Amino acid sequence: MNTKTIQNTIKISMIVLVGLFSMPLASKGEEKMLPPETSIEKAIDYYIEASWKEKKIKPAVAADDTVWLRRVSLDLAGRIPTASEAKAFAEDKDPTKKQKTIERLIASPLHLRHQAQEIETFLMNGTKGAMSEYLTKAMTENRSWDRIFKEIILADESDASNKGSSDFLKTRVKDLDRLTNDVSVAFFGVNVSCAQCHDHPLVADWKQDHFYGMKAFFSRTYEVGNFLAEKEYGVVKFLPNKGKEKQADFMFLTGKTVKPAGMTEPTKEELKKEKEMVEEWKKNKTQPPKPKTSTRAMLLDLALSNGDQDFFAKAFVNQVWNRFYGFGLVMPLDQMHSENPPSHPELMNWLARDFANNGFNIPRLVKGMVSSKVYGLSSRYEGESTPLAKDFAMARLKPLTPMQMGVSLRLAGQFLTGNDQEKKVDEISRGSRGLADQFAQPTEDFQIGVTEALFFSNSSRFQTECLGEGKDKLVTAMTSLATPEEQADLAVWSVLSRGATSDEKAVIAGYLKKHGANAQDASKQVLWSLMASPEFRFNH
Repeated sequence: MNTKTIQNTIKISMIVLVGLFSMPLASKGEEKMLPPETSIEKAIDYYIEASWKEKKIKPAVAADDTVWLRRVSLDLAGRIPTASEAKAFAEDKDPTKKQKTIERLIASPLHLRHQAQEIETFLMNGTKGAMSEYLTKAMTENRSWDRIFKEIILADESDASNKGSSDFLKTRVKDLDRLTNDVSVAFFGVNVSCAQCHDHPLVADWKQDHFYGMKAFFSRTYEVGNFLAEKEYGVVKFLPNKGKEKQADFMFLTGKTVKPAGMTEPTKEELKKEKEMVEEWKKNKTQPPKPKTSTRAMLLDLALSNGDQDFFAKAFVNQVWNRFYGFGLVMPLDQMHSENPPSHPELMNWLARDFANNGFNIPRLVKGMVSSKVYGLSSRYEGESTPLAKDFAMARLKPLTPMQMGVSLRLAGQFLTGNDQEKKVDEISRGSRGLADQFAQPTEDFQIGVTEALFFSNSSRFQTECLGEGKDKLVTAMTSLATPEEQADLAVWSVLSRGATSDEKAVIAGYLKKHGANAQDASKQVLWSLMASPEFRFNH
């Protein structure tokens, strides 16, 4: 090899090396990520189907049209479909009917309220606070998730459009340890409570420095009457499980820190002046002025900065995935760390990147998740060995939430016809809070309790609101039909959102014939049995 050839070889090698070192490093799993322009539903199907192939799993078949319609109606609008909606969908031959249904449901006022209720549930878990007014307005205006996060953490209600956004902090501000962990769980999918007394014994990611570093951002926040205020000074000190007392850095979960002003303790004179000002604010019921430096705003900047928003994006993606698929990509939902990787890392990375790149747009994420083939699988599995929940090879049974139960029970007892069905459904939904309050929020180990069983057996409210008689009532509509077979078919369509099987029709018709002397009571008994059935109680 001559000198010129050697020089050219070295030159080429140097160009390659420079190119390699100038390339951004990909996170784990990112090297296999689909292009950004891929649709959400196609990305979901691609990654999940690839895992089936790798594990040699045969998925369940696609759910029947009526099952899919009931599922998506409950997930997007918080209600079962009406009998006429279910029948029309079953008879519709349009190949795009599912996509049209998704778009119609997402555009409905019920979707906005249901979305707000679902987000409120995981944000306000275990508190008596309510954020439904603020969240419904946020959903109506299609506010992005990062904007909602900012409005909740900054808690500035001087703008009327943010009324109620401060309730997240207000319900927890008197217990900063709880506030610290609840913020970490709700917005970052991380439970740091185990690092409060000592470094996490099982997860190397979480040290005491992380817990108290997060707590430092809220240490200057306090309540003044009905308002939240933030001091210009304040630090957090803690006693490590080994060593002397330590002052916490203002540190985010990634380990990045900031150094705000006011890191020294105030003088006695400054404290006295501050106390006088607080009393004046309380007396006049006025909002305290904003601090020159907000440490909560600093937390926002760290959490949403480029390269550090993974926790934020993945936590919400995981919450929404769990809601629609019945099991998170990371479980438990508050254990996102290196010792507990996602079941599908590449999919999680892709969804988080897509969510962030598209402005944390919630409706876009929701629409994509319910449009996938995986979402539309049957909950019945015909294979020999039922796949694990984390394989997503069949639909999971999901207990209905209190509002889903309340709205759906009232709707099941109606007989809606005409062109104003959507308006009537909206009115029924708005009036269902009292009925919903009779049901418990389902937990991971959900079981139907005695209270619920007694409600169905003895409650006059259930009889009145769900099995009433009169115009637009299902009981009255059933008794007006000519044959018991027609009555049976209407009952099943109305309550279970599908047609009755031949066996079901025969059994129900036989019961109605036997008790024909008291047709209304017999119809009520039939409807009661359908409404109290496991098929109605679960989204399947």
